[in-house]
Amino acid sequence: MKERLLSQGIRCPLYRGQRGPITFATSIYGVENLVSLIIENPDLAARFRDAILRTMLEIARVLDEEAGYTPETAPRGFGFADDNCCLLRPDMYEFFGYPVLKGMFDRYSPAPEDLRHQHSDSAMGHHLPTLAKVHLNSANFGPTLTVSEIREHLPRAVIAGQLAPFTYCRNEEENIVLEFLRDFDMARQHRGLLFATAGSVNNGTRLTSMRLAMAAIQRFGRY
Repeated sequence: MKERLLSQGIRCPLYRGQRGPITFATSIYGVENLVSLIIENPDLAARFRDAILRTMLEIARVLDEEAGYTPETAPRGFGFADDNCCLLRPDMYEFFGYPVLKGMFDRYSPAPEDLRHQHSDSAMGHHLPTLAKVHLNSANFGPTLTVSEIREHLPRAVIAGQLAPFTYCRNEEENIVLEFLRDFDMARQHRGLLFATAGSVNNGTRLTSMRLAMAAIQRFGRY
């Protein structure tokens, strides 16, 4: 594979994004099983968590080396997509998820300007204090959160949101504009807003709705 890529002038791909630790773990072990494991056998759950972190670090190290990078020259930044983390209590997430995020960010995002991203198109309010501890500087969370709530906990983060995907896919033209005006106003003091859907773009979303959102940004999106 490496030789084939290089023969075409393509560098070996790097590993800078991953399903978050909770989504990854539940995909392997099951949702109910993981919750039960953390509650009933925390020692074994910690071994599972640590194995996930070790594996992620090793994948990244090997691919960096294959691409010709050293730890000093390797590109920085890492991002997670962890929809299922909303299923855990805050203490459970801090026990199982936080060490994985911290380990990857400490290695690949050691400087304040290095990307530390998490996407979770879920209700994430209960995990904001934990995510603040890893100093996220890029976030895309579910529509139950507001820009003000996110900014309170993540003062340096670029917020991609908070247009509700169902508002967008139902093509509710008035509400698309109103949600932009709401988010624009909340971001007024600290800026750092990329107006986007709070989660994935769903089937049924029209191109006209995208054009409307862009027009609203162009017309009203000036401080």
